[in-house]
Amino acid sequence: MDIKYIYFQRYLDIEITRRRHLKEIMERLNFQKFQINQEVLEIAGQLTTKLSSNKDMVFQFLHQLKEMKIVAPGLSTIEDILCTALKGSEDKIYIKVLEQLQNRENLQVILETDEKGESLYTQLKNTSVNISSNGAKELLSKIKAIDELQCSCDLSFLSEEKVLYFSSEIQKSNRARIMRFSDPNKRDAYLAMFLNFRRKTFIDMVIEVTSSYAHKVLKRSRKKTQRHNALNLQNYRNNSTKLKNILKDIIEIEEFEEFRKYKETLFPIKEELDSQQDEMDDIDFLIKSHHSFNYTDELLECIRFDSNTKPELVDLLNSFPSYRNKKRLEVNISFFSNQWQRYIKKYDYSKKIVEIALLYAIRDNIRSGDLFVRESRKYNSFDHYLIKPQNIENNEESIKFFNEIKNSFALPRKLEFNLEIDRDERSSFSDKIYSYFPKITMTEMIYEVNSWTNFLDDFRENRQVNAYEKQKSIVATLLANGHNIGFSKMAISGSIDEATLRRVNEYYFNYNTLSKAQATLVNYHHSLDISKNWGDGGKSSSDGMRVPINAKTIYADYNSHYGNRDGAIYRHISDQYTPYYVQMLQGRDSNHVLDGLLYHETDLDIYEHSTDTAGYTEQMFALTHLLGFKFKPRIKNSEKQQLYYFENTEIGDIKFKKINEKVIVENYHEIMRFVEFIRVGKVKASLILQKISSYARDNSIAKGLKELGRIFKTMYLIDYFSDKTLRKEVQQILNKGESINSVGRILHFGKHGRISETTIEEQLEKASSLNILLGVLIIWNSRYLEKVHKAIRDEEWFDEAQFKRVSPLGTGHVNFLGKYIFEDEKIVSEDGLRPLKIR
Repeated sequence: MDIKYIYFQRYLDIEITRRRHLKEIMERLNFQKFQINQEVLEIAGQLTTKLSSNKDMVFQFLHQLKEMKIVAPGLSTIEDILCTALKGSEDKIYIKVLEQLQNRENLQVILETDEKGESLYTQLKNTSVNISSNGAKELLSKIKAIDELQCSCDLSFLSEEKVLYFSSEIQKSNRARIMRFSDPNKRDAYLAMFLNFRRKTFIDMVIEVTSSYAHKVLKRSRKKTQRHNALNLQNYRNNSTKLKNILKDIIEIEEFEEFRKYKETLFPIKEELDSQQDEMDDIDFLIKSHHSFNYTDELLECIRFDSNTKPELVDLLNSFPSYRNKKRLEVNISFFSNQWQRYIKKYDYSKKIVEIALLYAIRDNIRSGDLFVRESRKYNSFDHYLIKPQNIENNEESIKFFNEIKNSFALPRKLEFNLEIDRDERSSFSDKIYSYFPKITMTEMIYEVNSWTNFLDDFRENRQVNAYEKQKSIVATLLANGHNIGFSKMAISGSIDEATLRRVNEYYFNYNTLSKAQATLVNYHHSLDISKNWGDGGKSSSDGMRVPINAKTIYADYNSHYGNRDGAIYRHISDQYTPYYVQMLQGRDSNHVLDGLLYHETDLDIYEHSTDTAGYTEQMFALTHLLGFKFKPRIKNSEKQQLYYFENTEIGDIKFKKINEKVIVENYHEIMRFVEFIRVGKVKASLILQKISSYARDNSIAKGLKELGRIFKTMYLIDYFSDKTLRKEVQQILNKGESINSVGRILHFGKHGRISETTIEEQLEKASSLNILLGVLIIWNSRYLEKVHKAIRDEEWFDEAQFKRVSPLGTGHVNFLGKYIFEDEKIVSEDGLRPLKIR
């Protein structure tokens, strides 16, 4: 009905009519009036026990009332009910945690400080190690310290969302905050959960240190072996040449007396040959080197490994600490690789060689999925992460799925490898547009963008009385992190106490608040009309930005290309230039592609994604298709890629290899179970993809995904070779990502772009803060591009088509460094110097 607003407002003002009509509507729809009863309280209790987001709780509560045909009360009433229920459910959680503890009194030890003023809580929270045997031993000592407290608890009774909530809360809690808790149950439960989370983290870190250390040591040993054997070979060749010449002369000797002349020549060569070492194996230098793996017993005492496929390996791992005093171990070695079996036999089953072989076996079998740790977050069994399998009686669904793909694949009669891309010519038009922009500092830009979006409110869960002062600290912390200048330099520059900045960072800057602020900025930019100049927000790309890491941490690898230890900020960017998701890269780029597409929590409806070669795998083609995305990577040497079809065939000189239909059909249901798990997001897709990409070749899901991905890769490459527009689109979206990385380096200027944070969480805080500054810059530029457009669109020189290609990434008008104050200050003191800061 076309009712004017003014009449509708008058209707709402008449309370009697409103009540009468509500009663009629309730009777007609069979709804009942809301009452606070036991059933409603139980619903609220269940929601607050399972969920962590206040918004989700309210939505779910309203949905439940609708299902029960109950008219919803006012929002304040719902908030009161949920707030009371949340307090009650959390109290129950605390009690359930504390009931599991053997010795609750020991929790107080965690908060006590030593003579240096440091507590066990702080030591455990700030643990950082290098990739070395000492690093592994330090982590194991921390696990032992946790175990000695006898305060272990099992959190499996909590939902995954609730576990993540408490993990986030504890991550942003320091010793002082926990000591301020008035409820002793809450304080002790937080400490018990803190120990649970840290123990799992340390287990993951030990496995990662062992894996990286083993790889590093064996790599060095292999290089030494190659140099040694190469030198040996050269010496043999030199001596062989000498012997040939001597033999030639000896053959020509007719009298024995003349042969004696060669005695002196032959003796030095004999001595050299006698001293010549035999060719060495890779393991020989490892055995002789100073590198030590002398923590195996402690490792196996602290961490319990399990397996569904190699029980004999688990038996050896469990019994190995009992061989502590033996020098030779006559054990079953059948589960070791052939190479390690040869090494063990070569060194006559010495304990040292078996110990080294065992650590490499742990590394390889963890990667392949044959070994797992139930107490680990990252290295649990594969089935632990998946939804339960269903009993499938036949393959009808899988055959139908495969036939649909088969029918959609039209093989062309002619195929040419054309990789030309039309490139847009550079012009000065963009510079002319940005010349109209006012000069501005980054601080002014943040406040202005906040006046449009209120994104700074996302850092605070409530509105304090001193909101303005708190906002200043949040802005200063955001700049300190995003610009990478640190809190001490920001304190000097911004006249805000360094301790205040550190407290704000610890309490307000975490994954949840940073993600909310980022989503607010992305959604606002997406709502602007000018953002349609660059795309509809449905296409995106992802790429890594390398950052040097100075810290003592296992979360950095040596990069031979750049000559330093570094990591990478992996960023997802929409076609409207907005960076909508960010994470720290661990492993291959391709493992992290799905995270941004599935978990970004913005208003963007991404349906198409591009990466460079590092983000591409054949499995990714299959997964993106099954999850409803179009995958359009730029693949290096794409013309050399093997193409596949449903039978062996050729088009001209191009050969198509037959796809293995049986592998796809037989593993279809397992693949769909895997895809559904990723969609639900119980754990990040990157974690499970990292596991499956390193699994053994006979893993059914890995094989099925790879075979399926080959079909979609071939279909894509056929389009890529034949469609010049497609190639240009892929190049353009990837160029946007590279442009944002370039601006990101300009913004992240402090400490020469080097970061010193030790944990992934801390590194991610820096990356997320940088992403927010990028979002602020893009929004501010976009709004002023709109303003410039209105001012000059009627000018003769103005070109609308060129204006639509002007990106919102201009930086020439922005002062990132702050302002200098030039004043000749007269110092009035006895010695003419400034007073000291006496503590």
